[in-house]
Amino acid sequence: MSPWPAAALLWLLVQWAAAVATQPPSAADQLSQLLGPVVESAVARALSDWRPAVLTDLGRLQARLETLESRLDRDGESPPPGCGACRPLTLAALCQPAGAGSETAVTADTESEPLTGARSLPDSPVPPEPVCDPAPTPAPSDAAPHQEPAVRACARSCLQLRDQGGDPQDGVYWFTGMPVPVLCDFSHDGGGWTLLLTAATRDGWDVLSVLGRAERSPSLTHNYAILRHANAVRDLGNGTRFAYRIEAQAQAGRRRWGGVWFAPRSYSFVHETSSQTDVSIVRMFNNWAYRNSGIEKRMPWLNTGGVKDAVLTTSESPTSSWWAGGGGGGGGGGGGSGRSAQR
Repeated sequence: MSPWPAAALLWLLVQWAAAVATQPPSAADQLSQLLGPVVESAVARALSDWRPAVLTDLGRLQARLETLESRLDRDGESPPPGCGACRPLTLAALCQPAGAGSETAVTADTESEPLTGARSLPDSPVPPEPVCDPAPTPAPSDAAPHQEPAVRACARSCLQLRDQGGDPQDGVYWFTGMPVPVLCDFSHDGGGWTLLLTAATRDGWDVLSVLGRAERSPSLTHNYAILRHANAVRDLGNGTRFAYRIEAQAQAGRRRWGGVWFAPRSYSFVHETSSQTDVSIVRMFNNWAYRNSGIEKRMPWLNTGGVKDAVLTTSESPTSSWWAGGGGGGGGGGGGSGRSAQR
């Protein structure tokens, strides 16, 4: 690409299975499983002051259960003489109504499904509670490249952190959902700005590095870019417009030879044509005017067609060194450093 200004900055405001017994239960176990619920039901009805006859039923059932269990314990698991291959005990065979004939019992027993053993269901897993920091502090400025912390900020952007209230400080933050750390500016133009690009020197810039460069080392003084994440930050807002800010000649101070613009939400930071011209400046830094040799009235766009031309520019025809914030001293002429951000 052609020579860039000495520095420039861009900101954006904006498996489980049920356990099944492998061995068939004993007859006594089957009786307990079958008659236990019946006894419990009779007790519950008695406690609820149902018909007095319930007490009689309860006594008869308990006596029957004790007699059958005692007989089974005495005889063991062997079937009684003449039984042959006896069928498994079933709920219908044991719990037929009083006075029912043997034919009824056989019919019910034939249609009933034999017991196959008890099933135990595991407890449902409980997902861990998400952990985040509602009031984060910025990372130390000398910690670059920044490593992901154990706990991220609950906010998803600089603007969201500003809107939460409190007193957030300028600096580097790891936000929920962001793949890289970002540098936030809460001190200028209302705060909530996210640094997208710093062009401190002319070296190493091309259509790839302008999308991402030193992404874990946000800086106001060294080459840095996260332009490929800019649209994701933009989409965190719910308005119809977003704001971006350009600062030129940043080595001489903040908020010089640039300004703050509004653009439609449909506009992209990685657009590859010069057609995004429906922008409006809402705050101007210093006294300058749109001109072909300086900042022009369009959103910065990526020039992917040239090798020596400007890579990121506001010019309609990027055949010189002018890039997005390249306008500077002398009313839009000249070079210098700059910053660009979004919120």
